[in-house]
Amino acid sequence: MTTPGEHSQHVRTLAQSFISRTGMAPADFARHIGYAYSTMQQFLSGRYSSLASERNICEAIVQYVEHNPLTSPEEFIGRIYETGAVAAMRKVFADLLQRPQMYMVYAPPGSGKTDIALHLISEYNAAQGGTPAIFRIYCRARIRPRDLMRRVARACGSDPHTNIEQAIACLRHDFRGKRVVLYFDEAQHLSIDCLETARELFDEAPRFSLCFAGSHELDKIFRTFAGSIEQFDRRITDKVYLPALTRDEAAGIIRQELAELAPQLDAALIQQQIEIATISVRVEKKAERYISIGRLMAAAREFRELVSAPGNEGGQ
Repeated sequence: MTTPGEHSQHVRTLAQSFISRTGMAPADFARHIGYAYSTMQQFLSGRYSSLASERNICEAIVQYVEHNPLTSPEEFIGRIYETGAVAAMRKVFADLLQRPQMYMVYAPPGSGKTDIALHLISEYNAAQGGTPAIFRIYCRARIRPRDLMRRVARACGSDPHTNIEQAIACLRHDFRGKRVVLYFDEAQHLSIDCLETARELFDEAPRFSLCFAGSHELDKIFRTFAGSIEQFDRRITDKVYLPALTRDEAAGIIRQELAELAPQLDAALIQQQIEIATISVRVEKKAERYISIGRLMAAAREFRELVSAPGNEGGQ
């Protein structure tokens, strides 16, 4: 049986770990549990004198941490249609979960790559009974290796306030014996140093599976710097290009999004909505046309609002 002092020390360690791993400011943590920052400082430093009050603050900390787990799965809110891109990304994740592998995933503009990934990550993690297996890391422009590893650590619920060596050591310890996938979104922003730093998580036990997903620029980077990243390139199991949204898929989405307006949806109107959602992008000095699923959904919403507007009951 633990003594009150031992219990308080345990809760102090719990609070300090939670603050460190989430990156939350101690003042914000104090506010969340309903205490003043000065009180929290005294408790964390072991200088809180009132035993009765210390029990209360311990209880508040434990309740908050339990209701805000560090590794809660990233949830996706919205609707995803089973397009070719979704089927291809689903297979990528299934392969990555089988054994340690490295994949490069390229996606055309407007493909909804991020939403697809969020949906599938949420789906897979929910199937794990609350223990995440796939973690998404957003790669901002000009991110440095140390900042990237901090984002990896924070996404995984590990300690982000360390240098690269310590971050990698903590990740290896926290996920030993587990199959884990790290999904790097907007990976075209990663420098060669960032890619090589992430590669270490694949090379050494417990060997994380890595998925680098990005635009056409990601493929261009690999072709441009092929000689500089030869060892990295050799470790890539597969390079997958997510298929663009087809006109048939886009028409099916419009019909489902506007199912309640079916009598007014003739072929010409559907094609009109698809044209509104089509964008032109320069790829390798050539103009390519793609259907943007984001614009397609927006066009469907605008059409619904137009038809529903007062005086437009007949859809005119």
